[in-house]
Amino acid sequence: MSVIQTVLVSPTCGKTLIVFSLKIGAVLCALLLRAGSLESEELTRVHLLGTGGTISGGSSGSLSASEISKLVPGLDGVAELSVEDFVTIGSSRMTPDLQFGLARRVRALFRERPELSGIVITHGTDSLEETAFLLDLLGVAEKPVVFAAAQRPPRRSDTDGPRNLLNAIRIAAAESMGGLGVLVTMNDEIHGARDVRKTHSIALNAFASPWAGPLGQVDGDRIYLFHRPARRLELDVDRVEPLVTLIRLYAGSDGSQVKAAVRSGQRAVVIEVFGRGNLPPKVLDAVREARKLDVIVVYTTRTGGGRVELGTESKQIGVLSGEDLDGLKARLVLVAAMGTTTDLDELASYYRQLSGELETAVGN
Repeated sequence: MSVIQTVLVSPTCGKTLIVFSLKIGAVLCALLLRAGSLESEELTRVHLLGTGGTISGGSSGSLSASEISKLVPGLDGVAELSVEDFVTIGSSRMTPDLQFGLARRVRALFRERPELSGIVITHGTDSLEETAFLLDLLGVAEKPVVFAAAQRPPRRSDTDGPRNLLNAIRIAAAESMGGLGVLVTMNDEIHGARDVRKTHSIALNAFASPWAGPLGQVDGDRIYLFHRPARRLELDVDRVEPLVTLIRLYAGSDGSQVKAAVRSGQRAVVIEVFGRGNLPPKVLDAVREARKLDVIVVYTTRTGGGRVELGTESKQIGVLSGEDLDGLKARLVLVAAMGTTTDLDELASYYRQLSGELETAVGN
């Protein structure tokens, strides 16, 4: 069972009161404490969910969410923070079932505690973009849900974790940041879950949103919003489908990976194909056999940007286009959706919605 703690720093009476009489000093101290209590009552309430990762890397083991919060400078005056450890793992060990459980916990918190302004989730950087996007697809973010992480752990003097966490709490406490979907903040930038990617293994500015750019920025105690995400999808599901695999084509691909995926019982395969939608004949042969067994197949480009166009035969056998999503995100659409549907037309409509495609193109 999760244990929730509340961390609230109240103003205290300093030693400067010694210049007054004991009676006056006691009165002033009481007034200051009362003022501090009133101020605290007016603070917005934010809940912190810890999941582990570099941001929790202490010198003698993983830090709890409570311990991480105590490293954040200037937290008092920003929000009244309650804390909870959902799980403590490196995010390379994250799974769809854990991600779905996290989504359910976020929903439950908003339902049970309507006074919450937002929720912050600390997470490892390895699979952060995947967890954030899956939670976004599962529609947990009517109020701000913000992921924070670190490239350098707290045991290092130059850690980026406390600053990233403080920024996340500021964002989650801001009512105007609601309705943007799940957010990720790193290096003072704010990114939407649909577009954010980890682009570098160690750099502090490792997270970016290629082709879209950040949604906003945190500058000191100020939050700036540049634009709102238009390409979003929210699904109401009771379960997820973890048996979805991702394959990246390379020079010499012969379809063996597709065949192996089918033999292992995967229900869907996302293939990062060449360029605009190209694949070798042997891979197409393997895809054809997979479709005969009702394995769902989605193409997306391995280039990291741009849309794929399906060839005539791929269309005929029911292959779907992942549009301009990268392979990780295209896979997660299936993970989220296939818990309730395997209808090809419905799945295709989800990818089109996420692509931002308008119903009628100009000139058609």
